[in-house]
Amino acid sequence: MKKLILAVVFCLFAVTTFAQNNALGLRAGAGTELQYERFLNSGNVLKVNAGMFDFDGSFFGTVVHNWEVLNFGASDNWFLQLGVGGSVGIWDNGEAADFNLGVSGNVACGYRFDRAPISLAIDYRPTVLILNDAWGDGFGNWGLSCVFHF
Repeated sequence: MKKLILAVVFCLFAVTTFAQNNALGLRAGAGTELQYERFLNSGNVLKVNAGMFDFDGSFFGTVVHNWEVLNFGASDNWFLQLGVGGSVGIWDNGEAADFNLGVSGNVACGYRFDRAPISLAIDYRPTVLILNDAWGDGFGNWGLSCVFHF
């Protein structure tokens, strides 16, 4: 019986410790993206996005490593993140498709709610393409994201 109680306590501790290390949500901006966040340690967040660019059938993926550079507010609910990463995608203009590879930056400002495992953020993700210049508005990539932490 003691082993069972100890196992239950250990599992509850593991679940609550793991509970805030992941987040899943949506980012809307120049397109629609599914966003996954993995909190690596204090101040480091890995963001993986996949979605459609410009709602025209162009698909892409982005991986960005963010550093949380500032927390502010009454209980540090507000945050500012800066990051850098890479992007890959396929741009289709209806006549031909091009493969794209690029470097992305990220600046995000957001709010984490106290009573719900949700955060909202607005971000700017400029992308410099290495192979192609098909994403002409890669520097106009603003987005609003809502993620659920688990």
